[in-house]
Amino acid sequence: MSKVVASYGTGYMLTSIVESGDGDYLWTRRPGPARTTLMRTPPPAVLAAVLAVPQGRVGLTIPERREDGGVTYRTGQSRPIASMFLGVGQAFDLEMVAADTLTATGQTLARLHAQPLPQVGLPSPEGPQRLLSWLRGGHGPGPAADLHRRAVEILGRSRLATAETWCAPLPKDRHVLLHGAPGHGILLPVTPGREGALLIGEDISAGPPEFDVGWLIGELVEFRDAGRKLGHGPLRDVDYDALIGRLLHGYATPLDLTEVGRVAALRFLTHTHDFAAYMAWHEILVGYLNVLAEVIDAADGGQLLISSQGKVSYG
Repeated sequence: MSKVVASYGTGYMLTSIVESGDGDYLWTRRPGPARTTLMRTPPPAVLAAVLAVPQGRVGLTIPERREDGGVTYRTGQSRPIASMFLGVGQAFDLEMVAADTLTATGQTLARLHAQPLPQVGLPSPEGPQRLLSWLRGGHGPGPAADLHRRAVEILGRSRLATAETWCAPLPKDRHVLLHGAPGHGILLPVTPGREGALLIGEDISAGPPEFDVGWLIGELVEFRDAGRKLGHGPLRDVDYDALIGRLLHGYATPLDLTEVGRVAALRFLTHTHDFAAYMAWHEILVGYLNVLAEVIDAADGGQLLISSQGKVSYG
């Protein structure tokens, strides 16, 4: 008999997790009421490329399409690693599990990026394009316009213009097959006796490899800086720089860390936008904008990941 074990959502995405009764969990993700774009599933050629990626300790889990416009993933776990970062359900040592999971995730992303890019006209990643329309005019659902006015005051138009340039697609000669939006909310941890998984399919796109790595690192930068500078979040003492280093170490192939840092800053800014646009206004967003001023400046100068670089090995 199936049982709902979690259900949550925003104006952009609705998620429910159901215990199937056979030991697996069904993660169903559907468009939220404020979303204006359709959820995608991979075309056959892309699906074949993803299925050809050699499996590791963090496997790639693809979805099945639903008639209501959503998708469903069958997994072996009910909680993503993001829950652990938020202090929920910590049955294991967080830093050990996170380090192992992120190392394996870096390896998985490297294997995905090594696949030949299917010639099917894949789009650029959707996240920066969603952010771009807001950067240019402050348009969006909910309090997005209010956030933009505060962003102009706190970040200044120069920083917003810098972020806008980072949203532009990069030359196609460096394009690889991208996950498109890897995140800790869809990353299932590697724990003793259990393999991890990364849900993939809705956001598959084409772009430089730095995008996927930077997008995932952006969440770690947010956890790190919101904790250190705002006292926000239950796990402020985690060594996030070491975790960033483990992800880069797992990826192994050298990357342009300046570009990785710029994508990370975009991820942080996009999450701030999405919170306002698809959830609600909260005064913590003002604090986030103040932190983002420093993050954007550091990324612009190629210094955002400098505290992590000493913990990176490409050996």
